[in-house]
Amino acid sequence: MLKNHLKIAFRNLMASKLFTGLNIIGLTGGMVAAVFILLWVQNELSFDAYHQKSDKISRIITHLQVSKEETWHWSNTPLPLTNELSKLPEVEMVTRKNSIGSLSLRVGDRKVNAENVIYADSNWFRVFDYQFVEGSASDFSATVRNIAMTEAKALQLFNTSHALGEIVRIDLLDYTVSAIYKANPANSSFQYDFIIPIAAYWANPKIFENDNNWNQFNYETYTVLKKNTNRNEFGKKLTKVISGAKLDDNGKPSTNITLEVEPLTQMHFNNQIQGASQHVGDKRTIYIFFGLALVILLVACINYVNLTTARASVRSKEIGVKKLLGAGSSHLFGQFMTESVLTCFAAFLLAFLSVYLLIPVFNSLTGRTFEFFLSNASLWYVLVGTTFTAILLTGVYPSLLLSSFKPFDILRGNNVLGSTNGGFRKALVVVQFTVAVVFLISTLVVFQQMKFVREKELGYDRAHTFTFRIPWSLKAKVAPVTMKSRLLTESSIADVTVASQSIVQIGSSTTGSYDWNGRPKDFNPTVSQIAVEDNFHKLFDVKIKEGRWFEPNSITDQSNVVLNETAVRKLNLPKPVIGQRFDFQGKKGVVIGIVRDFHFKSLREKIEPLVLFNNTEWSLGLYVKALPGKEAEAIRAVERVWNEMIPDYALDYSFLDDTYDRLYKSEQRTAVLFNAFAAIAVLISCLGLFGLATFTAERRLKEVGIRKVLGASVAAIVTLLSTDFLILVLIAIVIASPIGFYFMSSWLKGFEYKIELNWIIFAVAGFCAVLVALFTISYQSIRAALMNPVKSLKNE
Repeated sequence: MLKNHLKIAFRNLMASKLFTGLNIIGLTGGMVAAVFILLWVQNELSFDAYHQKSDKISRIITHLQVSKEETWHWSNTPLPLTNELSKLPEVEMVTRKNSIGSLSLRVGDRKVNAENVIYADSNWFRVFDYQFVEGSASDFSATVRNIAMTEAKALQLFNTSHALGEIVRIDLLDYTVSAIYKANPANSSFQYDFIIPIAAYWANPKIFENDNNWNQFNYETYTVLKKNTNRNEFGKKLTKVISGAKLDDNGKPSTNITLEVEPLTQMHFNNQIQGASQHVGDKRTIYIFFGLALVILLVACINYVNLTTARASVRSKEIGVKKLLGAGSSHLFGQFMTESVLTCFAAFLLAFLSVYLLIPVFNSLTGRTFEFFLSNASLWYVLVGTTFTAILLTGVYPSLLLSSFKPFDILRGNNVLGSTNGGFRKALVVVQFTVAVVFLISTLVVFQQMKFVREKELGYDRAHTFTFRIPWSLKAKVAPVTMKSRLLTESSIADVTVASQSIVQIGSSTTGSYDWNGRPKDFNPTVSQIAVEDNFHKLFDVKIKEGRWFEPNSITDQSNVVLNETAVRKLNLPKPVIGQRFDFQGKKGVVIGIVRDFHFKSLREKIEPLVLFNNTEWSLGLYVKALPGKEAEAIRAVERVWNEMIPDYALDYSFLDDTYDRLYKSEQRTAVLFNAFAAIAVLISCLGLFGLATFTAERRLKEVGIRKVLGASVAAIVTLLSTDFLILVLIAIVIASPIGFYFMSSWLKGFEYKIELNWIIFAVAGFCAVLVALFTISYQSIRAALMNPVKSLKNE
């Protein structure tokens, strides 16, 4: 029976190659999109769950109430907390790390900037799971001067992944490669390329002395709790520990600090942490993309259902004859399901090949590293699950419909489909194009918002400017002002300034380190801060609204401040503001100027109060503005001066334009993904529409021939064949517009500064949909209209 079903199904599919091809291509596109989206969703929802102890591992979070209105949330805790944790009966193990971001390495004669570097204690590899290629956790912990790295970095540095025992120099000290491990999977929060024993960090007695107190929150702390430990109760216990150790100004236990015990598997979704990376997950986005996967797959399946039910009348005589010869409904149901399974299986094979070829592109879009291995269980779950879903969606309804035809109605020439089936097909076309138009609207909105972000006037000039930092360990030997003086002699450099923060993203803030006349004692709003030089405002073209800027070589101005407009409003400074007493960071000064507000953070955030002060004693960042067209020459000049003054470290520079673009990396990825998914949804919808237009044109050839004989023009016939489909597309546009408005309004809420959703966006999306639909159906309509009526009528 099965062999017979397969033979007949294959014969039927080959007999209608065009419609079979349209079905397979549409299903393949839908399955590929669904597979990639679901892979990403599965990866997000399984973050950090691959560790054997994942259900028992927790991160300790600090909540510090800085005022009545505001609480700071940190992922860091004080160093002494680890010793207290080890004494508690609920704790099995504790580990901690200190993230330093980047580090300058020397391998032989090569200087390399190492990214994603951490210092970790000896328990790190016992708490978290790593796959060692060479070496082991015990080898890593054996001595202080060891280093562990990923297999990829070992290959990059030493041209071999077998680099055990090789030497890496850091800060004039030699470290031995004692362990090489595989990069963590894509669903890991710990994407570190280099791990150094924390004991090496503490080898400097001043660092350990500075960190080993309850007022320095510099370490991320993770604990393995015993089974059945109540995290909420344990968090309260830890809060009592830190409150008793960290006393307030009156010598009493602190009441403004709370510790929370956060499960490891929830860490990825915590976006409250200050300074959290852009890779933090968003469950709302996950659910949206999960819905998109189902919708795209549904749109692909609609093609199959639409074309199969539309062609039911062609196969009605076949079904009638088979039923008269004794075929039962179950037999016919099995036959049509076999055709669906074969179609979906062909789409599965094409989807499998497409995923294999496109997975590197998908990795670059998502910033994750998905690997295509036949042993990758997640990939197979998603692929097979998507295929079975497609079989159910494409097979059940058409098979039930076709197998339910009554043979006598068929042979008498009655309409076996009825009027309701035509309405059902039209509804499916509307659904398809509704989805396509929603995608088009979303794509246009995301594009317009990103264009707005790129082109918005920020209140300062970052063009032709790049930055680099002097290593902290050399601050006593290499003065930034000395390097600045050397660079200003270069003909390719327009100006250089020293500052503590990048103007693109000022991350430093303070609360309570200030005072002014009339400040309420309990009023401690958070203000951002940046240390700047006397030429900072000229280099970045920051506009002064009132007062003046810091004067060169002025001792008095080292105690004075300049505020932005928002600071003046939110701090409620008494007027006149210029000359008003403003004590800041322990220095007694006055407000000498007010600058116009400029965006010193992402456009997702409102402009905050900002204090600019003229004390760059601890500032190690240099900002170089090159003359237009001479950026490459300016970089070479900086490299030359750097190699003379800091020969043992690699220069690591970045343009402020690149830094600004990185602020919106996730949105840029969203834009690219929406473009890709919109293209797939529109393509699938067009394939379905093309198939229906082809079938309709074939069924109405005789009608077209008669109309041409009676004098109908080509334009009139094309209009006749196209009108029904265009009406469906217009209905889809009407339905899609409010849906698109709702979703895009929600997405734009993530930006404090954004575009307005006006009617033009929806009109353009609708026009594009109509244009695409018209182009899709026009070929078959024109072809039918131009056909010689003699050919279409000769068999009548």
